[in-house]
Amino acid sequence: MEAYKKYETKAESRHGLARPAGINKVSKSKKRANKLRALAGAFTDGQQQDEPQQLDSLESKYIIRERIGEGKHGVTVYRCALRETGQQFAVKRVPKELFGSSHGDDRAIVEALQGRKHLVQTCEVIEGANTVDTVMELAAGGDLFEMIDAHGPLSEDRARGVFAGVLAGLEQVHAAGFVHRDLKLENILLTTDEPTAPEHVRLADFEFCTLAPAMGAVGSIAYAAPETLDGAPYTAAVDMWASGVALYAMLSASAPFDTPDDGNDTVRRIRAAVPGMPLVEPCWADVSPAAKDLVHRLLHPDPQQRLDLGAAINHPWLAGASQLPQPEAQPSKPKFKLSCTWSTKTKRWSQHMPSNATAAGPAEGQTSMLLDEDEQCPLVTCPAEWAPQPVVRNRANSL
Repeated sequence: MEAYKKYETKAESRHGLARPAGINKVSKSKKRANKLRALAGAFTDGQQQDEPQQLDSLESKYIIRERIGEGKHGVTVYRCALRETGQQFAVKRVPKELFGSSHGDDRAIVEALQGRKHLVQTCEVIEGANTVDTVMELAAGGDLFEMIDAHGPLSEDRARGVFAGVLAGLEQVHAAGFVHRDLKLENILLTTDEPTAPEHVRLADFEFCTLAPAMGAVGSIAYAAPETLDGAPYTAAVDMWASGVALYAMLSASAPFDTPDDGNDTVRRIRAAVPGMPLVEPCWADVSPAAKDLVHRLLHPDPQQRLDLGAAINHPWLAGASQLPQPEAQPSKPKFKLSCTWSTKTKRWSQHMPSNATAAGPAEGQTSMLLDEDEQCPLVTCPAEWAPQPVVRNRANSL
């Protein structure tokens, strides 16, 4: 009962974030049933502790510890330990009846993505009587949702390191030709309680991962890019939008579009997104202009103008800048003045204006050329053959 109460309390969000619909909303009757099952289990354990226990395929090799995560439709994650060595792992247990209906079989994708540093590693998959159990490396720091829910927004220095790890994970997924399609705080795992660097981040849950281009509205609606709502094919740009939502949450402990109690309103807000959405909440007052710029560029509603992965990785904020670099000033145009003239009397060019010239210009029969103001010399050497030709005027064109 104490463990159950602790889990219920933990599920209550203390900040402006909410878990996806269907996870933290439990009916009163279901809560009552869960409590009764917990009580019944406590009495049963006391009465049958001396009877031999029938272990399933997973439990014959691993000791199952406490539950550390819960997904939709009965998917659960437990901490477990290898019986032979005591080494700690996490195991995701998926009921078999979910495959082909509400849950995708990601075993082929997981195998294709094995060995990549910023993706959670799968140790083995064990098929039991009622579940398919995926044993994975244990993320000791939990997921990013839990961290933000417990401690509020991340400092920019910490968010910079964590977000760099998120982009590094996406780079490994995209390099293999896949689109993740379910990037969210719950699927960003942390290997330590104090993450500060990219190597502390692992991306998880490849249930909806597929080859690009993709189709279909899958994953969590709060992270859905506008182009996924129209039924048309889309590209890996949807992962960049989701990463922008995640960065927004890291810096503000809130969600830009999510309305937890109304999915239709969330869709409406996503469709109404505009470039450079205003960041008016008080928490944004202390966020640097460079960080805000990255959020804006990732949450651009047009996938063609949205920041791509390479540009996001090279953004000045990830290099430690708080201000955006100012554009270089264009060099001023050189200044010239009319000083070189052609003398009709001497039939040659002169660098100096003759005495009969006026301030308004050369005298009659003389032609000026451009002279560089700093060097005080003609721009070109002019041979005598370049002398101005006399203009023949008649009565018609003299007017």
